[in-house]
Amino acid sequence: MPYADPFAFFKIPGLGAAVKPLFGDYLGYTIFPDHVEEVIFAALFYHAIYIISSVVSPHLVKSYKSLSRRTQLNFDIHVVSHVQAILILALSFPLFGDADLTKDRVYSYTPYAGFVSAMAVGYFVWDTYICLRYYKMFGFGFAVHGIGALFVFLQSMRPLLLSYSPHFLLFELSTPFLNVNWFASHLPEGSIPFSVQKINGLFLLTTFFSTRIAWGFYQAFSVVNDLFLGGVDYEAVHPLWASIGVCAANLALDTLNVYWFYKMVLLAKRALTSGSGSAQKKKKDQ
Repeated sequence: MPYADPFAFFKIPGLGAAVKPLFGDYLGYTIFPDHVEEVIFAALFYHAIYIISSVVSPHLVKSYKSLSRRTQLNFDIHVVSHVQAILILALSFPLFGDADLTKDRVYSYTPYAGFVSAMAVGYFVWDTYICLRYYKMFGFGFAVHGIGALFVFLQSMRPLLLSYSPHFLLFELSTPFLNVNWFASHLPEGSIPFSVQKINGLFLLTTFFSTRIAWGFYQAFSVVNDLFLGGVDYEAVHPLWASIGVCAANLALDTLNVYWFYKMVLLAKRALTSGSGSAQKKKKDQ
């Protein structure tokens, strides 16, 4: 039996009807009006965590106040990322093997799948905002990642490729290990034992490669196959540019992941050669 949308009760009177003419009718995001409150809730929820971290972290992490303003911002952003990764993985787990989604990988929809996708859209709205607001800090690569991920998950609000949502959200398996690695390299030496850093690094490289690269490219090719070799009638259900955009965004994100994996391997070699995590201190903030 399919899971129900746990936030179906949460409706702002008139909001769905207000956004329907633009998002639902004109732009073609037909299920967006049914999940707009969840998108807004997710974006505000993650921004609230970001603010809470900036208030609470100075009291919980002794070295927080000694960090540069840039690193403090990055610290809070990684806290949000950590919470989001764990939460979205837990929410997306029931979607694997959902018969209602697998019977039509391109156009299927269930209310619970829409809820999970809305939570992802809300996070990437927040993530894109942060990447653009602090563009000088994060640079072009992170902005592309945020915008690309937002675009892909926004298409699931048509719905288009909603069944792929849990498969792409599986990328987040590497995120907790990535965040621990960042904390270890930016907090004072010894905050996280080097033995823990080595184990975490092993899990980071393993999960990053297996989910974001191997699994990522496999899913990207599956999307191309379903969209362009499956006899999809584009203009009858969704515009061709949406399919092309999703494939282009997937390629860009997968390419970025390959580049970032290469950089992580170099950092891992440097850290192991130095015999301590302190070598990473010289790195600029990510």
